[in-house]
Amino acid sequence: MSFLKNNKSSFILLASMFIGAGVGAVWGKGALVMQPLADLFLNLLYCCVVPMIFVSIVASISKMESMQKLGRIIGIMMLIFVVTQVFASVYMVGISAISSPGKGAIIQMTEQVKDLKSNMNILAMFTVNDFTLLWSRKNLMALIIAGIMVGTALLSMGERGKNLARLFDEASEMVMHVVNYVMKIAPIGLGVLFATLIGEYGSQFTGPLAQALIVYCIAAVVYYFFSNTLFAYIGAGMEGVKRYYRYCIPPTLTSLGTCSSAATIPLSLEAADKCGISNDVRDLCIPLGANLHKDGACLITILKIAFLCNVLGINFMDPVIIFKAVVCATLASMVMGAIPAGGYVGELFVISLFGFPPATIPVMVLIGTITDAPATAINVTGDLSSAFIVERYINGKDWYKKIAA
Repeated sequence: MSFLKNNKSSFILLASMFIGAGVGAVWGKGALVMQPLADLFLNLLYCCVVPMIFVSIVASISKMESMQKLGRIIGIMMLIFVVTQVFASVYMVGISAISSPGKGAIIQMTEQVKDLKSNMNILAMFTVNDFTLLWSRKNLMALIIAGIMVGTALLSMGERGKNLARLFDEASEMVMHVVNYVMKIAPIGLGVLFATLIGEYGSQFTGPLAQALIVYCIAAVVYYFFSNTLFAYIGAGMEGVKRYYRYCIPPTLTSLGTCSSAATIPLSLEAADKCGISNDVRDLCIPLGANLHKDGACLITILKIAFLCNVLGINFMDPVIIFKAVVCATLASMVMGAIPAGGYVGELFVISLFGFPPATIPVMVLIGTITDAPATAINVTGDLSSAFIVERYINGKDWYKKIAA
């Protein structure tokens, strides 16, 4: 009974997900009439994201022991992000080698994508040209950089910055309370989101793409449990695994319903806090991970490459192709969605590296759109489980013993 009581909110969210998915499957595109309710919940979450990221990062850094610790956290975190994304890419290469997605499929690739634009100035995602633009969820990477700079400035001020640092700490706690208020309507919001999601895209799981989509969904589920279990275990042994699965359900379901890493940041921060992740690690890993750490996007990119190679008669298992695919997936996933028209970055990387015809872009866009939900869930939950590893290397392998579960 204590298990049910402790996880009551998670079971309610699971129930709302299944009910919403059932309504969407039966009602089809008619479920889109409920989109305003879905938008209401999503907009409330988005409004929490920007202030939460900024104040939590500033508060966390300003309370750190030294600048050396800040540099160490960021260095270890970025190394783990790259390693896990390469791991995800290699995993999907193996799945694609076994399943051969797209083999035997005949697709007419004559449709053109209109207004295909993408700013490949990757460095531009770290800044904006007007202060007011910092407060948009479309510029989260620039906001994170600003938060790091302000937090670092307060840290360097020593005692003179303590009062202002305390203000940011209290503001961070206040925003978390606001998020808790928003989550009161989460069962309704997520139920409607799943209804509209299944209603709009459920019919797409047929035709030539069906095999590739089914392969991806199965591979994504396996990767979700395997990778997160592995990362949590590396970070804190079986205790880490228990804590992870005790608190990961809300961010998982929210990411599946919203298809947005940004909208899930408040829930991920709360889950990390409940898992015992220190503020220093939590407030850097979760926001930065939402922008730079996307294992799910790596899986999608590899699937797109394997699918098109099979359709176009190219040997996907050529070692050169595999190497280029892993590099492409890792690099594209770190910048897609974080720069203008970032959704097309993956497609442009693929075309540039492999010489696929431009007519393949609609196929890649379709694959990416339909698989967005599970990919986002892997992106988001990977940030949380990776934080366990960062925590271990920052605060020692027994860090979790210092905090009551």
